[in-house]
Amino acid sequence: MTDTSPPPASVATALARYTELPDPAPLLALNFGFARARALGAAMDLGVFTALAGAPRTTARLAGDLSCDARILGELLEALEDFGLVSGADGAGWAPTELARAYLVKGAPGYLGDHFDEVLAQWDRWSALTSLARSGDRGGDLGDPAGRGRHRGMFAGAFPLAVRTAADVVAVLELGSAGRVLDFTCGSGEWGIALAGTDPRARVTAHDAPALLAVARERAAEFGVAERFRFVPADFAGTPFAEDEFDTVVMAHAGRFAGRRTAARLIRECARVLRPGGTLLLADIMRTPAGQAPLGRPMLALSLLVNTENGGLPEADEYRALLAEAGIAVKECVTRGLVTALTGERQ
Repeated sequence: MTDTSPPPASVATALARYTELPDPAPLLALNFGFARARALGAAMDLGVFTALAGAPRTTARLAGDLSCDARILGELLEALEDFGLVSGADGAGWAPTELARAYLVKGAPGYLGDHFDEVLAQWDRWSALTSLARSGDRGGDLGDPAGRGRHRGMFAGAFPLAVRTAADVVAVLELGSAGRVLDFTCGSGEWGIALAGTDPRARVTAHDAPALLAVARERAAEFGVAERFRFVPADFAGTPFAEDEFDTVVMAHAGRFAGRRTAARLIRECARVLRPGGTLLLADIMRTPAGQAPLGRPMLALSLLVNTENGGLPEADEYRALLAEAGIAVKECVTRGLVTALTGERQ
């Protein structure tokens, strides 16, 4: 006898539990992010982008030039094409895209390879995030001011991005005559360069670890202002500068790595060497201002927990309080992208 009863609704009902779920693509992309980072790192380690910048090459030719397995290199190239970093198939040969040519080719003005290497070197520390969340036991020397030279890629490698922000902020602030400038934690020198660019009479003292000063010297020469710079190796325990020696002092991107106590000490030193009436410019990545998009700040805050002993993203009001404690009256606050700059006048 044929069963004429209606089919059970259980299959459709069960299927709806899955078809009505939100699209998982963003979650899957996030979960696989570690592999994408490794693929980029491998391509840079192998010199893929720099090799292809000279002329397009087939997979076989590139594999020969880089002493690689052609099959595996071919798979890597296809992944890089999916990332938007190379283009072309074996017929015409592979070539870097405009994005890769700008930032991933050694010798290019915008090369960010050293910075990416520094970030990928944090791999093992990030793998301990679960235990860190449970124990709260932090570590890592990324926040030690005296150790900045060991992390050249972090503190100088992002110059192509940092110099644009520094120039924009300095132009908006309209600081006028910069005079005698101390770029206290100069990194690759972008803030001193920006100030020298707005004041032809400015004389800049760049102060940081010797490894970073070497980069700052090259960048100052690139911008044609090296003759107005002097380079003083860092002593973060106590600088060699006299009281009231400078008209303008910049401290950029040091406090969030070092933590509040060390940041307070560094700001007091900046205030000591700044003349009364002089300008202190403090620039850093701070917690998201009200009404603005996070722009990745939460991940940066997490990175500081993973890689430093005491660092963290401060509130702008925390820096205002530290400036006030050091005798600096806060005047202006400007945010450009991730960077917030506070200016103040020494009383």
